[in-house]
Amino acid sequence: MMNRQFAIKRSIVNIPTSIVIEEDLDLGLLEVALRLAVQRWDMFGLRVVKVGKQWRQYFGERDVICLRRVDFRGRRTSQMNKFFAREGSKTLPLENSPMAKLYIVITPEGHPGIFSVMNHLIADSWAISSFYKDVFDVYRALASGLAMPKLPQSSEQVLIDELAYQNSKRFETDREYWRLEMLEEPPIYTSILGSKVLENYRRRARKPDARNANTVFLRQAATHTVKLVPAEDVAACRAFLETQRFPSMQLLFLLAVRVYLAAVNGRTPDVTIMSTVARRGTLAEKRSGGSRVHSFLFRSILDESETFAEALDMLLTDQNRHYRHTDFPYTECSQMTNEKYGTRPGNTFSGLLFTFQTVPLTPAGGAQSHTMWHCNGASATDCYLTIMDDDGSGALRCYWEHRTARVKTSDIDFAQSAMLQVLRAGIADPQLTIGQLMDLVPPIN
Repeated sequence: MMNRQFAIKRSIVNIPTSIVIEEDLDLGLLEVALRLAVQRWDMFGLRVVKVGKQWRQYFGERDVICLRRVDFRGRRTSQMNKFFAREGSKTLPLENSPMAKLYIVITPEGHPGIFSVMNHLIADSWAISSFYKDVFDVYRALASGLAMPKLPQSSEQVLIDELAYQNSKRFETDREYWRLEMLEEPPIYTSILGSKVLENYRRRARKPDARNANTVFLRQAATHTVKLVPAEDVAACRAFLETQRFPSMQLLFLLAVRVYLAAVNGRTPDVTIMSTVARRGTLAEKRSGGSRVHSFLFRSILDESETFAEALDMLLTDQNRHYRHTDFPYTECSQMTNEKYGTRPGNTFSGLLFTFQTVPLTPAGGAQSHTMWHCNGASATDCYLTIMDDDGSGALRCYWEHRTARVKTSDIDFAQSAMLQVLRAGIADPQLTIGQLMDLVPPIN
């Protein structure tokens, strides 16, 4: 809510996404399926209202702001993408209103699909992917005359459980856990642009020993630069995981980008990345809509003498320990951080937000699908890396969301290339040290 309240671009909480199917579908039946699916998911009934100075939420009629068709046959793909960008960057109404727009699209090639813009308050990427899958499952049931798919579970009950957690002993246990995680020495800010970002902040703020920066702005435009991790690299990662009996591809990429950040920020041993967690552990959470995602500051201190394999084990141990306490709200953690280190809202120790969600979206029917996360035109952070499946190609898709005024596409190209260099070297020889892996990263010009 704070991001939307203070952002000039209030689309900052929009999630614009699309899915296109390479199959001839009955568009009338697809619209029926889409309307039925809206009624099946209670997240479309979530409403917010301001009472005094507090925002309250309740469940009302399940509805969307609009549901219409847009036909791009005879037009260019660039025109379709401009439509996605324009609609994705428009402010959605908030108070006492539905918080989603839905479109049935026909691409220039004649393929049918769905484009949606949803407020992050009612859905996260897990919920949106599950909703899309349900739409096409409903379509298949209607087209074949078979039984409808199983209903999603209620996100209302998940929210009720969340409120109960905030008044529980576990909430206080989690608070104490994160308090004890805060070392006496503060983390140090690292940017994909290198140490110049922290140095510039120190100079402007006249704080030569500052370890935080002030790079959280709500008044700057953003874009997406999309890069691929080639299928052969992903296959090599899978082979490494099997050989080493290591359970997490996510940590391979987290370590690779962490080594890059350390290398371009004065070879610091201390790196903090804002990491996201889906919080979809229970069946009710997996099968419901809503927004469950939380973030936490993932700080790691690694000596240059430690090996790639040792670093992975350390990250795995710490991450598993952290995950048990990630129901605790980041806003509470942020306040505790400010109190501990004497920082203020807007100060940050992390220059990168990182999400790894590679569960493929495979609608029933076997037809090739194409998904895309579109930029909403705004970002509160310099850089946000989201790694997702590349629609079954074997590759992974890296969405680098970055502020156009501060981070150039060439900066993203450099970071992606260096990250992959580190990743390839680490899985080829896991006994390479962190120092040796940092040596592979070219200096920033």
